[in-house]
Parts: sequence; C-alpha cells; structure tokens
Amino acid sequence: MLEYIDYLTGFAILTGFFLLGAFLHGLGAPIPGGVLGLILFFLALQAGLVKLKWVERVARLLLRHMVLLFVPLTVGLMEMGPLLSRQAVAITASLLVSVAAVVLTTGLLGSWLLPAEPQNETEPQNETAMEAAEASR
Repeated sequence: MLEYIDYLTGFAILTGFFLLGAFLHGLGAPIPGGVLGLILFFLALQAGLVKLKWVERVARLLLRHMVLLFVPLTVGLMEMGPLLSRQAVAITASLLVSVAAVVLTTGLLGSWLLPAEPQNETEPQNETAMEAAEASR
C-alpha cells in the first residue's frame, strides 16, 4: 500500500509542475508550458524544495514505459502520410538545416566555453617519447 502512495505522490508532484508551467505559459510566458514546468521542477530539486526520493520511483516507471507514450504520435504521423509525402522535400531540407545549425552552434559554444588546454611541447606525452628523448641525449 505504501508503494502506491509513493507512486501517487511522485506523479502528483510531476503533474503539478507540468500544470504550473502550462499555467504560466497561459499567462504569457514565452516558453512552452512543459519546458517551463521542467525548469521549475529542476530549480525546486536544486533548492531542496522537492526531494529526489519523492519522484524517483514514478520517474523510473515513466522512463521504463516511455515507448508507449510515443504510440499516439506515431499513429498520427501515419495518418498524415499523404501530407507528409507532398511536403517531404521541405521537411527534409528543414531537418538538415536545423541539424547543421544545432551541430555548429554546439561546437562553437563548446569551443568558446571550454578553451583548449595548452600542451607543453617540451614534455614528452608518453613513455616511448620519453625513452626517445633520453636516447637522443
């Protein structure tokens, strides 16, 4: 019985943050409600307002069955087959451009935020190089 209460508590917390995000989006927040709820949930976890053990059990359950949550989306896409086939070139082009933009942005941001460590040219990098340096002396 206690196990069910853990599941219900975790589900209520997750649903509450989702609904809070949707409510704030409805008030005019420019971020989608689900994303806003996830951000608020993360901040609540970091602040200690929500304990991980309260939601961990239901999160594992949802992750274990996540594939089932995509079935309605897949069925909807299958029903829109004729429309998707007429727009295949535009969809493919937009997917390629968006993937390239994400890869480029991630790479540039990563190189900007994580500068390369300078390598010391005088120090050998491995034992073989050390042995070669000693042999040349």
